[in-house]
Amino acid sequence: MTNLIIASFAQEAQALTAFRKLTELESIGDLTVYESILVQKTAQGETGIVETGDSTEGVRTLSGMALGTLVGAFAGPVGILGGMLLGTMGGALWEANYYNFTEEFSSKVADSLKPGYTALIAEVDEDNEVFADTYIKSLGGTLLRTDVDFEYEKIVDEQVESIDEQIAADRAKLRTAEAAERSRFEKEIAELKEKRKQRIAELKSSVKKAGAHTEATLREMKATRLKSRIELYKRRIAMLEAELGKLG
Repeated sequence: MTNLIIASFAQEAQALTAFRKLTELESIGDLTVYESILVQKTAQGETGIVETGDSTEGVRTLSGMALGTLVGAFAGPVGILGGMLLGTMGGALWEANYYNFTEEFSSKVADSLKPGYTALIAEVDEDNEVFADTYIKSLGGTLLRTDVDFEYEKIVDEQVESIDEQIAADRAKLRTAEAAERSRFEKEIAELKEKRKQRIAELKSSVKKAGAHTEATLREMKATRLKSRIELYKRRIAMLEAELGKLG
């Protein structure tokens, strides 16, 4: 299940520990982190990025153009939420029309970044929510989670769904793999994540080129998206029922 996690912390050190813990959980196959970002609001109300999932340089605080550029590099919902919190949506406001964030959810996201707090935003694929929840809550974080499938809408794309399923399968193998095999599965997952990111970026680009859509078109897109998800869950249920039948 692909979820959005927004965890806010009173201390920057706690947020950094949680950020790095997600990487550890990914390395042992408990979950997959597609994109992640840490944003901070100072006591004076100024916002900036503390560290991102792509950073190898430790803590980084950015502002202005660099901040907007970095947030815009995120193809999925993490970038949209980061832009909402940091106020860097700018000319990319058109993209928000393709995300079905409810007013209640948007309000909760805004409230999650109080002055002096640091928020971790991550898009993760997880079989069990307990892994991330346990560590985030033990560090004093306030957690907000939502199912990506129903909190944002995109053009239906079977390629992305197929890649997600391949990653989940490799993650399951990673959990039980011998040391000699682990690097192979880690490499496969990394390649699939990059392929997924590129595909979402392609969709983002094609939607932008298509220009503005009417409200009726957006409703039609959402309906198509939901029908696609229903069919996907039906297939998954059928697979689980078949597996259960073998046990009987």
